[in-house]
This record gives sequence, structure tokens and C-alpha cells, in this order.
Amino acid sequence: MQRKVYSEILIYFPNEIKKEFDKVPENAWASAKEIRIRAEKNICINCFNDEYLLETIVTTENILRLVENFSENSLYSFQKEINEGFITLKGGHRVGISGTSVFENGEIKNIKYISSLNIRIAREVKCCAKNLLDKIYDDEFKNTLIISPPGCGKTTLLRDCIRFVSDGYKNEKGKNIGLVDERSEIAAMYKGVPQNDVGMRTDIINNCKKDIGMRMLIRSMGPEIIATDEIGGREDVNAILEACTSGIKLLLTAHGSELEDVPEELIRKQIFNNIVLLKKEKVPGKIEKIYRLENNEYVAIC
Repeated sequence: MQRKVYSEILIYFPNEIKKEFDKVPENAWASAKEIRIRAEKNICINCFNDEYLLETIVTTENILRLVENFSENSLYSFQKEINEGFITLKGGHRVGISGTSVFENGEIKNIKYISSLNIRIAREVKCCAKNLLDKIYDDEFKNTLIISPPGCGKTTLLRDCIRFVSDGYKNEKGKNIGLVDERSEIAAMYKGVPQNDVGMRTDIINNCKKDIGMRMLIRSMGPEIIATDEIGGREDVNAILEACTSGIKLLLTAHGSELEDVPEELIRKQIFNNIVLLKKEKVPGKIEKIYRLENNEYVAIC
């Protein structure tokens, strides 16, 4: 992990800061989640159970230079991502950006006076979805929604589910999956190439609103399954209903902690065959409960 972090993230930093990173123990890098950089503050490396503060105080000039380095000295080509508040690096690492937003006609056109960066270290946890798929697979994939509070690993679990189903699970051959990756967190596209393994039969629309992306995929790619992360708004619900009327299956996630947190219309219309609740644990994919649609009712099966 240390070698990967160095070659894909730390390489962008000036030498004086790289020397500070070299002092961080290797076991810390193995559990590192993010690197937080704030103007006139110490750099903080957040791990699963600890944090490390570097001695170096970061200046606003350091932060601006880092953003230029992350964008390969072409801020214009990354402007849309910057306006959304992030840049995706090679390897799937995502740099969150905050500062002063510049609005035009009600939309963010730029972020100036950048004051903070949050580098989220990408981690794939392959095979974390096997336990879930073993429980919900009944000869074929059926509409599935995964819900959990933030930080429970639902995006990690979703990514692995997509990989399994796209490549082929058990006796069912792989499915053509259309993935809408609105915040570039699932496939982590970098220059058109997914940095995370989302399967050999997955087509990706990146950095696009979920409802627009779902409709684009239906029209252009003929997916058998549509997958996306953190549904919730009215537009998302409408697009989901349209997908269902087109005979397309669904693999989705949403924020929540109970069945009641699922959009009411999707429950009432019994869109999902399986609704999965996750435990709030550090290991992704720990199942709290699974509801299965049986005889027009959602019944807890575990």
C-alpha cells in the first residue's frame, strides 16, 4: 500500500513534504483512509483507528500548487470536476476540494481561494459481496437495494456486486451493466479508464446526474442491469420507474438505517426483490438484515 500511495498520490507533493511522509510508519499507510490538507494547518493522515499529524504547516501556495499538479497543469480540462468539488487521480484516489465558490446563474462556475483538500485513498475490497450474493441469488439476479448510514461500506459493497454480476456469478453468465457513477467513486474513471474493477461487461457514465445517466444508458447501451449509488430524489425515483418499465433490473444503494428510509413509492410499487441493511462496522458488507419480497410483503430472511 505504501508503494501504491507514493506512486499515485505522494508523487505530486513537493520534496520537503515528501520527507515528512517518509516518517509515517508503514503500518499506518496500510490502514490510511485519507490525507487532509488545510491552509495554515498541519497535514493529517486519518487511519481506521488513529491519525498522524505531520510537522509541516501547509500554505495556500502549497495547496494551489498541489491542485495544479493533480490536474497535470491543466486546470481547464478538470474544471467540471473541480466545480463538482473533486478531482480523480490515477488509481481511483479522489481529491475533495473546498474553498470559495463562484456562482453564475445559480450554478457553481469555479472554486477560488482553495483552502482545504481531502485525498481519499481508494481501496477495493474484492469478494466482500460474496456473502450477500450467496443470500440473495436465486438462480438469477433480481432487483436489489442496499441501504446503510454513511461509512458502512455500501459503495465498496456495491462495486464488488457489480464486478461479480458483470463477470458472471454462479451458473448465470455475466450481465451487461450500465453504471451511473455520479461522483466518480465506484469505477473511479481516470482519462476514460476505470481505475477500479467493475467487471468486463460494465458500461460507465461518469460525473453525470443519476437520473440523466440512467436515461442515457437505456437509450444508448441497452443494459440488462442499471447500477448507481445513493438514490433519493424525485428525479431518481422517476428514472428508476422508467427503467423498470423497460424491463431493466436494478442494483442500487441509498442512505438509511431502516426499511422506512426507502422512498415510499418504491416500497409501495414493490420495485425491489431484496432490500439489504448494513451494519455500522469498519469491514464493508456486514449484513444487519435482508428483506425479501414474498407474497407482496417484505419479509426479513436474516
